[in-house]
Amino acid sequence: MTFSSSVNNPYRMAKQMSQDQNIKNRQVLSPYKLAITRYIRSSLALKGMKYEDLSVELSKKGITMTAENLRSKTHKGMFSADLFIVIIDVLGIDDTALAEILKQVKDA
Repeated sequence: MTFSSSVNNPYRMAKQMSQDQNIKNRQVLSPYKLAITRYIRSSLALKGMKYEDLSVELSKKGITMTAENLRSKTHKGMFSADLFIVIIDVLGIDDTALAEILKQVKDA
């Protein structure tokens, strides 16, 4: 099934999110992003790794990302779920990572 125009496409007809809701979502997500940023940075430091090292380790898994790109994503706390999981894997972080991140959010 193909959609030839936005009139027939129910996904295009959905109500647009308001700017106020967008701002509210960003505010609500901010503590999560901050906790992820802190967790990744501290994990790198504890492992004695730099973003260049993380870039090399990701490339071994077939993922090409520059150190600067990783630094930027970490600074913003903006990771896709799959990239975040691969980083957790590459850093050799145990399965308590999510619990620790959520604890940081709740303690904030």
